[in-house]
Amino acid sequence: MRYNKFWILWCLPFWVLGQNKFELTQKTEVADIPFELVNNLIILKVEVNGMDLNMVFDTGVKQTLLINLKSVDSLKLKKIEKRLFTGIGKEHNFVEGLSSPHNKINLQNQIYNTDALIYIITGADFHFSENIGININGLIGGDLVKDFIVQVDYKRKRLHFYKHKNFNQRFLRRYRKYPIQIIRGQPYIYTYVQTTKKSQHVDSLKLLIDTGNSDALWFFNRYKIKLPKNQKTVTDYFGLGFSGEITGDRAKIYKFGLDKKIRFKHVYIGLPDSIYFKNIIKNHAFDGLLGNEVLRRFFVIFDYRNQAIYLKKYRKSYREQFLFNDTGMYLAYDGKIPVKVKKLITNFESKSEGKTINIYQENTYLYHYQMVDRIIINYIRKDSPADRAGLMVGDILLKINSKDVYQYRLDELEKRFFYHNQKHLEFTVKRKGLILTFKVYNTNQL
Repeated sequence: MRYNKFWILWCLPFWVLGQNKFELTQKTEVADIPFELVNNLIILKVEVNGMDLNMVFDTGVKQTLLINLKSVDSLKLKKIEKRLFTGIGKEHNFVEGLSSPHNKINLQNQIYNTDALIYIITGADFHFSENIGININGLIGGDLVKDFIVQVDYKRKRLHFYKHKNFNQRFLRRYRKYPIQIIRGQPYIYTYVQTTKKSQHVDSLKLLIDTGNSDALWFFNRYKIKLPKNQKTVTDYFGLGFSGEITGDRAKIYKFGLDKKIRFKHVYIGLPDSIYFKNIIKNHAFDGLLGNEVLRRFFVIFDYRNQAIYLKKYRKSYREQFLFNDTGMYLAYDGKIPVKVKKLITNFESKSEGKTINIYQENTYLYHYQMVDRIIINYIRKDSPADRAGLMVGDILLKINSKDVYQYRLDELEKRFFYHNQKHLEFTVKRKGLILTFKVYNTNQL
């Protein structure tokens, strides 16, 4: 796993209203939409009824979905009706929400929808901003993709939208084509795994292609995966659902692939507890999710109309090993904190000494306080290196390996938790007014 899967939301409404068709503007033959890749999630700038929002590009959902907007009135939603939703969670079968047809959605003045159906979740409290480090207002997925050929360019951080009639098929010569199934606006693909070097392939595993999942692979049906009894696993944190944290086991399998040309070795997989997915498994016959930690290793083209996906290896990413959050600790934003900042001031002074002019440099330091994001430890995996070192949930993180954390984004800090060849990481935290330092050693749990 490259980045922690901070959250996932799966929403399955049982109705569809309106045409909900996205189109390219008249001046655009190919739409080129930039995105941010934050914690392996694709973040788009989307204008909804004139308001700028941050939306996750998520093929795991069909309709446009808004999450806990503080002021729904500011969006000027029309014909609001109450609805019920089902999704990931163990406490509630349904979550309250709203539906609103006939809305306007605009992406970079290149793609628009003047009759968009939008759903709003009101019955669950999500804290995605704290966990991701960027304000997330919702998800946009299948409805945006279904009428175009869409290329996801993880290298340049771009989505390219083509009309079918304008798409040059020669562009696909270096891609490998794989059939997918589009069911309720969501794409599924068949894959295989080999849990150990000596075990048999487990074929025909049906996975949802989910760009809203930053992890590599999740499997719901453990009896199909057939991990050996002596297989190492750790209990881990997978993200947020309708009823709070999602936990389960994490393991490393020998091989995962689509065919002989596209396959990976030593892949970390998630085995979330089935209790969180009972509503989904009950109504949908599939085995798990394929997320961005796999997809980002390719140039990806979706063609929903012809039920195909095209993949071309992005060599640099394709060869990267799959990594694991060895520390077992996960972070979140928690308000602001003042920090003392040192600034170097350099002055130059010239002095005449006879016929010679000498230049003198004088360095002084000025100190001031500035408000920065307070980053706390939000979750610690039991019996993990961080747990054994003595770190605790609620500790305020100040430094990693003597470097101030406020200089980095939250997802940049998470990258530092993958040991690579480091024997240990050093964390400086503040706990009840005390400044404490801990060394967290790499014990190679998996």
